[in-house]
Amino acid sequence: MLLVLPTAQTSYFASEKYSNEWHVRQALRVADKVGAGAGIDVLLYGNPASGGYVEDGIVVRTRVEAERLESWTAEWSVITDTGLDFLEDARPATRVEETFAVGGPTWFSHSRAALREVVAALKEAPPGRTLVIFQMDGRAEQREIVLAIRDAGEGAAFWQLFGKEHAIGYPFWTQDGLHRGRVLANLAVHIDTDWSRRAVVRRFSRWRKRAGS
Repeated sequence: MLLVLPTAQTSYFASEKYSNEWHVRQALRVADKVGAGAGIDVLLYGNPASGGYVEDGIVVRTRVEAERLESWTAEWSVITDTGLDFLEDARPATRVEETFAVGGPTWFSHSRAALREVVAALKEAPPGRTLVIFQMDGRAEQREIVLAIRDAGEGAAFWQLFGKEHAIGYPFWTQDGLHRGRVLANLAVHIDTDWSRRAVVRRFSRWRKRAGS
């Protein structure tokens, strides 16, 4: 199971519902239900903390197991820069702050590098066994995402994409029923809907049954 999360906005690292940590906790429960193993692969994507421009963005692939969730959260799902970093006793930056431009000048996260990493991971996985949950926060790579899903093959994985209407572009994802699987049977796009683990498991199970895996 692959969980793909953006990093550009500070709200993704708040200790509340729908933060990146919340998504990881939910995904671990989903993995337990669908038999994806003891953990999940979490791909964090965004813009580099160095401030240099990288057209495709950067990606870090991590592995999370339930027993290591606290240590993973401390490194990759918490930020210490609260606007008081000028104080002498400011806490050291976490790994996610050292890697990504969290709360930087760009409000969305470039996802092409993450998309390539997902496609590469699918080539190593047995067909019909992988669930990809992809949180989007921009519309720059809409076509690339659809083409990548098509080219990977219908049996490679079931993709469930999530994002806010104003950020990902409602008209693109709803044309010809694309968001409902009418164009690509292994794709579901959920706009302005925060996902529930039961619904994710149900959709994935239905797809696997149709695919005969």
